[in-house]
Amino acid sequence: MATDPRRRGISRHVTADNGPKVVDWASPIQEQVFNYGPFPCLASGGFGSSKTFAFCLKVLWLSDTFPNNRGVIARKEFEMLKNTTMATFFKICPPEAYMNGGKRSDSEKILRLNNGSEILWMHLDDPETENVIRGLEINWFFMDQAEEIEEEIFDMMLARLGRWDKAEVPQWMLDKNGGLDNWAWRNPANGKALVPTYPMMACNPDTELHWLWRRFHPDSPDWQDKYDKRGYKLFQMDSRDNKFLPKQNLQAMLDQDESFVRRFVRGEWGIPEGQIHDVSPLSMIEGSDELLQYFREYCTLHRSMDHGDSSPTCCLWFAVDRAANVFFYREYYQPNKLVSDHRRAITELSEYESYEFQLADPSIFLLTQQKHGGRWSTADEYSDCANLPKETAIFWQPGDNNELGTRNRINEYLRVDPKRIHPITKEMGSPRLFLVKRSPSYPYGCEQTIRQLRSARRKKVGSEQGRAIFSDERDDKLPDHAYDPLRYAMASRPPVSVEVAQRMSRKSFDGVRAEYKRFKAKGGYKRLAEKMRVA
Repeated sequence: MATDPRRRGISRHVTADNGPKVVDWASPIQEQVFNYGPFPCLASGGFGSSKTFAFCLKVLWLSDTFPNNRGVIARKEFEMLKNTTMATFFKICPPEAYMNGGKRSDSEKILRLNNGSEILWMHLDDPETENVIRGLEINWFFMDQAEEIEEEIFDMMLARLGRWDKAEVPQWMLDKNGGLDNWAWRNPANGKALVPTYPMMACNPDTELHWLWRRFHPDSPDWQDKYDKRGYKLFQMDSRDNKFLPKQNLQAMLDQDESFVRRFVRGEWGIPEGQIHDVSPLSMIEGSDELLQYFREYCTLHRSMDHGDSSPTCCLWFAVDRAANVFFYREYYQPNKLVSDHRRAITELSEYESYEFQLADPSIFLLTQQKHGGRWSTADEYSDCANLPKETAIFWQPGDNNELGTRNRINEYLRVDPKRIHPITKEMGSPRLFLVKRSPSYPYGCEQTIRQLRSARRKKVGSEQGRAIFSDERDDKLPDHAYDPLRYAMASRPPVSVEVAQRMSRKSFDGVRAEYKRFKAKGGYKRLAEKMRVA
C-alpha cells in the first residue's frame, strides 16, 4: 500500500526551518476540531481558546495534502482579517511552502503554495462581496468571527464548494482508503476522484436568536430536526482548556464580570449581559394532548397577536387557571403572508376553542389605509366579513404597549416562589408563567417565544472599568415578533378562571369533555401537527 511520500504530514507535523515539529495540541477539543469533516464545522469559544489556530492548521493540511486545492479564508473586516487571522496563519505556514514556485501577495489577497494550492483572503464588508462569491470556485472555506457574518453569505459560500475541479487527490490517499472504488467523493459523470469539501467557521458565542445557534447548537430544534442529519457539528471551546494561554491573560479575563466570563471564557451561548428576563427551567413544560385538555376544561383561554407585513406575524394562545398561572401553549409564527392567510391559519388552530381576550398590537388599529372609499386599518382587515370569509374573521382588541411596566410584570410572573406549588409537577417552588415547548409530539408549541424571551436585553450605551453600562431601552436589533404578543398578554392582567369554574355546571363540564373527544376523533391533533410549522 502506498504511503504519504511527503517529508512531513501536517496532520502530525508542521514544517519549519529546523525540520518537522510534532503538533502539541492546546486541548483535546482542538484536536477534535482539526479532525472533523468534511461536514460543516463550527468552533465556538472564548478568547484564546485556540479555535482559529485549529482551523489555520487544518487549512494548511488541506492545501498541502491535495495539490492545486483552492479555498477562502474570510472575515467581516479586512483590517481584522489581516491583523488576526492572517497573522495566526503565517505563524504556522513557513515561507518555504510558497517560495519555490508559489506566491504570496497580501495586496492581491492571495497565497499560492509551491504545489499549486491557492488560498484567497476575503473580507465580507465590501459592497461587491456577493458578486465576488457568486463567481467563486473553491473546495473549502474558513470564516473567522462568524457571528458577525450573515446567514445568506454562509449559504452562498456553501453553494460554491466543490466547483474547483483542478484539485488532485494523491494516489497514496486513495490507496490509504482502499482505492478509487472506496473513495466517497467522485465525479458522477466520469468517476474521477474529487477532493472533499470543508465548510469551517469559528465564532464567539451569541444569543439563541443567532442563525449559528439555530443551525449548530444541540439544543436547537432546527439542528435536531434537520442539520444534525447533514453533519453540522458544534465544538464548544473553553479558554481555560488552552494549556498555552498565558496565566496572566486568563486571569485578566476571569477578573471581568460573570457575563464576560460566561461568554468569552467558558464559551457559553445565550448572552446574559443586559439580559432583561431570567427564565427558569421550571417555566418550561412539555406539551401533550392531556395538557391541552386541561387548559380547555379548567382554564380561561385567550389569544394575542403581533402583525407583520413582510416580517413574521406571531399569534400566541395562552391559558389562565384558577391559581392565576399563565400558560402559553400554542404559537403561530409566519412571515410573508397575507392577512387572509393569517386569518385562516389562526382560525384553524383555534378550532373548538373560545376566548375571553383577543389582544393585538395597538398600531394595527390606526386608520392608515384607503379602502372602500374610506379610511381602513389592519384590524379592519382581520374583522372584515364582507370581502373575506365570515368564519375566519377575528375581532382583535388593542393591547397595552407599556414596555417598562409590562417588563416588570413578566419578571414577577417568572420569579420562582418557594412557597408556590408547581401546577404540573405538584412540587414546591414554582413561577406563575409557563411556556409549553415545541416538540415532535407537540409541534405547535412555543419556540420563537422562548428564544426571544430569553434573549431580550437592554441596549448597551458604554462601559466603565471594563463593565458594560446599559440603558432602560430594549435592544431593537433583536427580533421581537413573538416577544411583543407575550407582552400584550401579560399587560392584560390575565383573568383567573374562578368565575368561569363557578358558572360551569355538571352538564356544561360534560359538554366540554365531549367537545374534546369530538375534536380528537376528527383527527384534530393530526391536522394541527400538519399545519403548524414554525418558520
